Amino acid sequence: MKKRSDHILICIISYAALSASAAMLFYDSITAGLFFLPFFIPFEKAVWSYRIRRYEEELTDQFIMALIGISSSLSAGISPENAFAAALADMVKLYGNRSPIAGVLELVNSKIRMGQRAEDALLFAAKKEKIQEIYDFAVVFAVAKEKGADFPSVISSCVQIMETRREAEREAKIMIRARQYEQRVMCVIPPGILAYLRLSSGSFLNVLYHNLPGVLIMTACLSVYVFAIYMSEKIGDIRV
Repeated sequence: MKKRSDHILICIISYAALSASAAMLFYDSITAGLFFLPFFIPFEKAVWSYRIRRYEEELTDQFIMALIGISSSLSAGISPENAFAAALADMVKLYGNRSPIAGVLELVNSKIRMGQRAEDALLFAAKKEKIQEIYDFAVVFAVAKEKGADFPSVISSCVQIMETRREAEREAKIMIRARQYEQRVMCVIPPGILAYLRLSSGSFLNVLYHNLPGVLIMTACLSVYVFAIYMSEKIGDIRV
């Protein structure tokens, strides 16, 4: 992922644009955006949490793809150390050297080059990334290698189970995200209508600007609108 400092800079620019737009639409004054400053912190945390979830989902999908290659290498008699090295090369070709899985496999391979066992290196990466699928595979990998009973077959079965489970999760998320996109399109309609009225019939809304009753009404409308967006995102954020 990008550094937190880069993330904060992007959030500042985005929030400034949103605040200025809301201030002009609801209060006809760009300086009214200064009153939104206290809400920047929850906005930044929400965006960061969303990016973390997307990163974890992307890494999990890429890790499953890497496991397929690792399982094939082990079944072909290649050592675990060489299997992880081959998987890194394959993932770099498939996703690029800046992809999440490339970083994880590079960490595993660097630990192996330093003399650590493959299972210990994988478990270290699993604890660092805190991805359930990586941790589960690391545990199975360590136990299977320690017991030594048909190691390639055990790993292959584990990969098949994880791939099947991930595919079911992916199908469920596709349906959920379809509803989320519909909801987000609906969220654009209220400010779109307000902007249209301001452009086409500006005098119709003048009574709502630059006076106390109008400010109170627009503040209530903005509060209900933001709360509706928050609730719709919470309802749509279903973990599979």
